Amino acid sequence: MVLEIGDSLGNDLGWGLNREIGSNPGLTLIQMDKSDTGLSNNWYYNWSDHLATYLHEYHPHLVIIFLGGNDEQGMMYHGRAAAFGSSQWHAAYLEQAKSLASLAHRAGSYLLWVGMPVMQPPQYRQGMVLLNSLFEEAATSVPGGTFLPSWSVLAGSGGTFLHAGYVNRTYQVLRSPDGIHLQVAGENVLATYVARSLSAIYHVPLRLSVPAQLD
Repeated sequence: MVLEIGDSLGNDLGWGLNREIGSNPGLTLIQMDKSDTGLSNNWYYNWSDHLATYLHEYHPHLVIIFLGGNDEQGMMYHGRAAAFGSSQWHAAYLEQAKSLASLAHRAGSYLLWVGMPVMQPPQYRQGMVLLNSLFEEAATSVPGGTFLPSWSVLAGSGGTFLHAGYVNRTYQVLRSPDGIHLQVAGENVLATYVARSLSAIYHVPLRLSVPAQLD
């Protein structure tokens, strides 16, 4: 049993994983993503509360987390506003991220936290670098927690943003016009990468329906 959670980008990954590994016998993939959510706006959607519910309901062997697209915003910390990137924000955000990691660990689940890929908007892209560093710190704070970077999976040479490219020798659009979300081809490339990593890390043989990778 695999539980995948995240925001709208989590939807992109979840749809890709469903296509790539959803037909494997003995594997059940539960996708519980929620658009417009994140760890910065837990007043709107508290991921710790929802993950606790899903863990109790599904008892997954593995939890995959892929979120962060909405998190470059301020947070409240000890009753005060904390601006994105400030030391107070850093502490508040890491607390939220570590809460998810701890919940998965206490439930007896492995955790695979997938980092954000390269983004097109320059300032937004820099924010993703900070978020990825916190995701790695949170994921590796518990036994059985793994951080899986994805920055270069959909990138060109030197880690540059790639809007389109050759996937399995066919030129395809990878990213949406916003320079953030994924098109179907991008979903498939990312899902193939995550599925192969999952198989290697946890020593689980998986059959991929249509493996996709950049040429």
